[in-house]
Amino acid sequence: MTASRPLAAASFTLLALLLTGCAAGAPAADAGSKDDAKSESAESAAPEAGQSKEADCAIVKTTLTELEGLSSVDTSDPAAALEAFRGAEQTVKETAAQVSDADVKAAADSAAAAMTAYVAYVDGMLADPANADVSAMGDHLTALTEGITELTVVCA
Repeated sequence: MTASRPLAAASFTLLALLLTGCAAGAPAADAGSKDDAKSESAESAAPEAGQSKEADCAIVKTTLTELEGLSSVDTSDPAAALEAFRGAEQTVKETAAQVSDADVKAAADSAAAAMTAYVAYVDGMLADPANADVSAMGDHLTALTEGITELTVVCA
């Protein structure tokens, strides 16, 4: 397991930097939109019929801002970091479920799928370091970068 710790720590660090950079690139939603998005999240995970792109992007921007918190995750404890990223995965999935605009939905689904694949990859790497496919780390991080970037661009 100790061999996987440096790899997991490096992977988590790269991901935290990625998410901070992508979230920082998204224009901030105004305070009212953030509050509205959080209220919407609490009320229902299903998107409203005909929800506007602007409303969907307010939800997305709130999520991206929340993901910035991953930059403070202690990557020296891979198990704790994995739990933090599982929480982020759930947040991204919930966001994807809340949006209905076709462009935003496609980007959110892509980001959620990439996050899920990344978390599963790191989980497997930590569970079975002897059989970890270290060469796949770059592919997972690239897919996640592209997914989050696409989401950021759609809601720019």
